[in-house]
Amino acid sequence: MEKLKTEVKLADDQVSYRQIVGVDEFNKTLNCTYFLVVLFCEGSGTHFINDIPHSIGKNQLHFLFPGQKHRWTTGPETVAHKIVVGNKVLEMLSGINEFKFITNNYDPIFQLSAPVFEIINSEIENIERDLLFKDEETRRQVIHLRMDILSAILKKEAENLIEKKVDMDTKPLLKKFWNLVQKNFLIEKQPSWYAGQLIVSPNYLNILCQRHLNTTATEVIHNRLTQEAKDQLRYSEKTIKEITYSLGFYSVSAFSRFFKNRTGFTPTEYRN
Repeated sequence: MEKLKTEVKLADDQVSYRQIVGVDEFNKTLNCTYFLVVLFCEGSGTHFINDIPHSIGKNQLHFLFPGQKHRWTTGPETVAHKIVVGNKVLEMLSGINEFKFITNNYDPIFQLSAPVFEIINSEIENIERDLLFKDEETRRQVIHLRMDILSAILKKEAENLIEKKVDMDTKPLLKKFWNLVQKNFLIEKQPSWYAGQLIVSPNYLNILCQRHLNTTATEVIHNRLTQEAKDQLRYSEKTIKEITYSLGFYSVSAFSRFFKNRTGFTPTEYRN
């Protein structure tokens, strides 16, 4: 397989792979135009993400979103897998909202346990192999499925990290808000309802979210609603009309506008 020497411009529906072995000097700071996943099996050196230095180590997963800047220098013992993901594939990933939340609030690096590392490493090796399929349509379908499996694994890791970080790093009230959203987002979509449950003003709840979560209370609710919409479109046999009403929208057109504004796809396009 061709080794990619520099950042590449991918088609939005494509995925590429590169193995990193030994010293890799990537000193030109670039804005990513894609989603980047790097799994370090072994390693040392420094990865600068938005000019913040992060030490590279064994069993680490680093990821970046479009618009972020990065550069790195890896040590001689480094062995890593690098996957570049086009934007259309990115929007299909089941854990996208959790990854965005972490990127906006915490270091975008997972220190993986040995069992989780082995699972993720195996899936990435499968992606490397499946990229060799000669039939373009078969390759595209298989790679998208592989990325979805990988995303589902990472989503669970992200959920665990978010729960831990929200519990440790923010006020108890935000932890209660987070849990209320997970339980009630299908019915209650207004921050004012959650503020009432927490016995605070909507403005105060929003200030806490912006200060500690780097987002608004409305965005927390809408992110959870978007993820549920994606899951139902991909994994259920419900019609789009049935999904519309199950998510609490009053019409298919209202749901379609909401979904396209947040993902760039209509519900039908996303399902297909």
